[in-house]
Amino acid sequence: MAQKEGPIRLNFIQTFSGMKLLFALPIALGSLFPVFIYHGCNTNKVASVTQTTGKSLEDTIHFSSHVQPIMQKRCTPCHFTGGKMYERMPFDKDTTIINHQASILKRIKDEEENSVIRKFLLQNKNETP
Repeated sequence: MAQKEGPIRLNFIQTFSGMKLLFALPIALGSLFPVFIYHGCNTNKVASVTQTTGKSLEDTIHFSSHVQPIMQKRCTPCHFTGGKMYERMPFDKDTTIINHQASILKRIKDEEENSVIRKFLLQNKNETP
C-alpha cells in the first residue's frame, strides 16, 4: 500500500531537536561575550605597554632570533666558529654587528634582511662605539 502524499508532518523528536537549536544558539552566543570582554582588556594592556616604552613587543628585534640567522645564512663559514675570519670578526656576537654596522649593511643586499639589521641597530644605538 502506497503512502499518501500530503503535508509534511514532523514527529516529536524532529520538533524537539529544532527547539534545542533555538535555545542553544543564544546560549552559545552569550558564552562568547566574556571572550570579547577579555580580549578588549588585553588589547588595552598591550597598548599601555606601547605607550610607556615607545615600542610594542612585536617590534623588538632580538639578535639571536632575528639577526644571527641572517648572518649565518650570508656569512657562514668564514665569520662563524672555525672560519678564517672568526677570530677578527665573530658574527655570532651582537657587539661585532654593532661595531661594524656600516660594512655589514653594505654587504647585505636583501632589503628585508637589511631592514631587520637596521632596526636591531637602532634599538641598540646607545651601544655603538
